Amino acid sequence: MKAQAHKPSALMGPCGHVGRWTWNAQRAPSIIRLAAIILLTWAHGHLGTCAFGQSTGTLRITCEPQATYSYILDGKHRLRDRELTLMEGPHRLVFWAPERRVLDTTFTIVPNALTEARIQLRYSEEFIAFNKKLRRYERDDRWLRYGTPVLVLGSAAWFGVSVYQGIDARRDLDRLRDDYAESTSPSGITALKGNDVPDANKRLRQARVMAGVSGGLLVGSGALWWYMKKIRAKRPAPVFDDKEKARFDGLVWMPDASGQGIWMAALTIPLR
Repeated sequence: MKAQAHKPSALMGPCGHVGRWTWNAQRAPSIIRLAAIILLTWAHGHLGTCAFGQSTGTLRITCEPQATYSYILDGKHRLRDRELTLMEGPHRLVFWAPERRVLDTTFTIVPNALTEARIQLRYSEEFIAFNKKLRRYERDDRWLRYGTPVLVLGSAAWFGVSVYQGIDARRDLDRLRDDYAESTSPSGITALKGNDVPDANKRLRQARVMAGVSGGLLVGSGALWWYMKKIRAKRPAPVFDDKEKARFDGLVWMPDASGQGIWMAALTIPLR
């Protein structure tokens, strides 16, 4: 039996032209592969255009204080960069700096354009209250540190002057007594007895009283100085609790020293 050859089919065209189409089974895999490559290339180009067709813009940040601020971009990244290239559209930025309030704001990035962000972070309420306590503490500490020593020095000076005046009055009284014992003039003796000696005795008594008062004040102020030094050593200084930092740190995952960390997004921490 003879094998019959495959006859190509004829197709009649609209103008009477006969076209012939021949199927070659051996070339079919190559044609399928070529068609698949063309299809995948088209799909990749189409999807790539959809995915990456968005334009980008630049965001330039000027924040006060400049040296210590940081911010969280879109709830994911904690940064300190002053200039960013971002996809067009709105982006959420949360700013914070030590002693300052957290500022949550949104910037809209314009394609192929520069967007300026000027941020002024205000002092937090906790820091303002801490500042008042600190000023009050420093004022009281200055009194404890310098007030009692000045009182001691003043008491010591007063005591010294009183002792000197007492010694001087005693010398005058001794001299007057010697003059009284050696005097032979009745008028001179009368003057000594009537005015000079009584005046010297009066000044001596006053000097003794002042020396006693100033000496007691000196001892008291010295004891007070010692007591105030003990109080000052035990008196705790006010401590600033930056609750805004806790809020800011809770917005993004923060690594610890060992590289571990906790994601705290959307977690409310009761601080009051």
